[in-house]
Amino acid sequence: MKCPKLEDRYVHFFENFMENSNQKCSGCGCKVSVVVSVLALAVAGASYFCPKHSESVVDSSTFDEKIKNIMIDAVKQNPQLLMDAMSEGMAKQREEALKQVEIAVGEKTAEISKLASKFGKLESKTSVICFIDPLEKSCVELQRSIIKLIKAKKDVCFKILPVAVLGDDSVTLAKVYLAAYEKGVEQAVKFIDSITSTKGEIDKKAIDNALKSAGLNSKEIEGMLDESDKKLIENGKMADSLKIPVVPAIFLTNGDKTTMLKLSSAEQLESAIDENTKK
Repeated sequence: MKCPKLEDRYVHFFENFMENSNQKCSGCGCKVSVVVSVLALAVAGASYFCPKHSESVVDSSTFDEKIKNIMIDAVKQNPQLLMDAMSEGMAKQREEALKQVEIAVGEKTAEISKLASKFGKLESKTSVICFIDPLEKSCVELQRSIIKLIKAKKDVCFKILPVAVLGDDSVTLAKVYLAAYEKGVEQAVKFIDSITSTKGEIDKKAIDNALKSAGLNSKEIEGMLDESDKKLIENGKMADSLKIPVVPAIFLTNGDKTTMLKLSSAEQLESAIDENTKK
């Protein structure tokens, strides 16, 4: 049995498919990626079922040119089709990247725990790992929520790793955080509570006031900053090795399971912890 010309058959198929896609795609989620996938399957299927006649197909460059022109016409008629496909592709890549980060954090929880400043119930089976820049707005909000949960004696251990992504001011504040923690967990909690409640710019004066309210001596803390710098560098190396994409980056570990928490607001932290620990 003679196989029909592949070029004519599949160009015709593709024209009909693109026409239907353009008619249906407004709001239904049809994507260029689907079109291309179907085309690839169609061509592959044709080559499989008609291998003896594949040599009779016209030059592949002519075939490719026809398909390209059909796609260009389709996109001209419905530009949103291309935009949706690009958005879908970028979202998928981001999801895959975040999943890989989640896996990497799960594999390195022991190493992360050694580096982290730990607050709350240290013996808890539930941990929340947070990579934060203490100056970043969302990180400040997150810390306020953490302090609230610590004061409420929530059954969770918070493991905080300060990193600096916003420049020299972030570096200075992150080092003060680490030095305050070395003086004691209670003092560090008081310092964080005070500094995140600061109204206005977080400058040297604000830091000194926060240290004072936590019962810490500014001069003594200043003498500890070189050692804090080493720890900050280690935190940064860990964040780089895990390919942390953004701060705050929040991960909940419960037993062998690690979940990256995707919070639209820091106030959702408690409910996210409760939801994940019930599973």
